[in-house]
Amino acid sequence: MIITNQYGTVEYDWKDYKNPMLSFSGGADSTLLLWLSLQLLETKPKDVTLNVFTGVTPAKGKFKQFTSQENFDKMLSEFPQVRDRVPDRHIMYNDTQEALGDRQIYMQMEGIYDLRIYALTANPPHEIMVEHDLLRDRVEHRDIEHPKREWALLPFCHGLPAGPLYQPFINIDKRFVAQCYEDFDLWRFYNNTISCERMRETDDMKFSEDPCGRCWWCREKKMAFGMLDGQYKP
Repeated sequence: MIITNQYGTVEYDWKDYKNPMLSFSGGADSTLLLWLSLQLLETKPKDVTLNVFTGVTPAKGKFKQFTSQENFDKMLSEFPQVRDRVPDRHIMYNDTQEALGDRQIYMQMEGIYDLRIYALTANPPHEIMVEHDLLRDRVEHRDIEHPKREWALLPFCHGLPAGPLYQPFINIDKRFVAQCYEDFDLWRFYNNTISCERMRETDDMKFSEDPCGRCWWCREKKMAFGMLDGQYKP
């Protein structure tokens, strides 16, 4: 599967792996990747399953688990021919993002999954970061000026051999993702994607407040989509 737009090209295929695990945070990037993965699954042999994994940490909040559930259910209803090959998503609670990552690696080493797939994107080019005030607070190792391999084999985790890791979006930035929402008409999923880090839990696990518009993740989303969380109006 080759996806091309003005912001880059991604060739998406998890090769001959039979039991890949997609990390689905419920953000705009992983929501797009889940939609592409369901299309790809239709082309794979019947013994291939797609496992969807959502990690919840105190910093992220359980609200992301619940808003992303709506997108997960809606998306699977649009792909009935592969529904029986996508188990109910796995929810895991951990104290930190690092502990969550370690647990995913251990599950892979235990043979529960044979491949981990993440939707991590790169930072935009330097001039775009300057224009949108994205230089401060950014994760520097995501800078697009330092291309990374989409496929990686992590040699060890806590002294044990880890397995393959696939990050198909690692060398494109969020503008590519936003263009895909336009090209593939995926706006029905947008308002349930959350980027703002200021969000907190509420009784009904919905938005507790408007996106702040100031954190790095809000600024990145505004740069790419021209709007913040929950602001799409059909």
